[in-house]
Amino acid sequence: MKYQGAAPALTPEQCTLLGAELDDRLYMTAKAVCAFVSRTFAVTYTPHAMAKVLKRLGFVYKLPKCVPAKANEEAQRTFVEETLAPLMKAANDDTPLYFVDGTHPSYTGHASHGWIRKGQTRELKSNHGRVNVNINGALRWPDRTVVHREAEKITSAAMILLFEDLLAMHPTATAIGVVMDNARYNHSRELKEWLAGPGARIKPVYLPAYAPNLNLIERFWWLMKKMTIYNQYFPGFADFKAALDGFFADLDRHRAAMESLITDSFHFIGKQKLQVS
Repeated sequence: MKYQGAAPALTPEQCTLLGAELDDRLYMTAKAVCAFVSRTFAVTYTPHAMAKVLKRLGFVYKLPKCVPAKANEEAQRTFVEETLAPLMKAANDDTPLYFVDGTHPSYTGHASHGWIRKGQTRELKSNHGRVNVNINGALRWPDRTVVHREAEKITSAAMILLFEDLLAMHPTATAIGVVMDNARYNHSRELKEWLAGPGARIKPVYLPAYAPNLNLIERFWWLMKKMTIYNQYFPGFADFKAALDGFFADLDRHRAAMESLITDSFHFIGKQKLQVS
């Protein structure tokens, strides 16, 4: 049996097969990859040496991204090509387009990646997390203007209040497109009746099921949390709330980040199916 020495023990063909295996199956440790290589190619590596091999093959150790299990990539691509892209291209003052959704940051510690001295552990204080700030928002394309309001709970009534804000902002617009998900309150009888009456200028555009990646306001919510609550400890709920309010009060400071992050380039999810080892 060969053993990893100064020269690579795997042949180029074996490296190609190993890469294909790693593309298909998510290995949690270098030791697990060593076991696969040993039983498949009869080649022995230490975990440390295998980590070097994996880096040389273009792999890095990081968390997978959780996505909805029922996401349909083909449906997302079709929606963007046939519906969303034309709407975004045609958006103007007469037919503005908004991406709408709510967010519910909880009052607790939100740990995120950061640079920590090797060998040390940094602690982030957390609270019980049973209190949330519910924010309903609409992000306009392409100027990335944000309209938001807080609510006790995101309901049909809360959606109507947000849409009334949009109507007031665009008194002469013939139609105001709102891209939104398929939450129950977005399909309620109350909302449908309002849309058929005083809210007739609001034109809902429903996303495909399980496709939050196509809602641009989700990127804005991520930026808000990154700039306000990630890796931060707030002694009291008032401090937590003040941080969120301060973000909205000073949006111009984040304009460059918004323009870089919130673009018309979309990532599609639902195709790749990985096994875990």
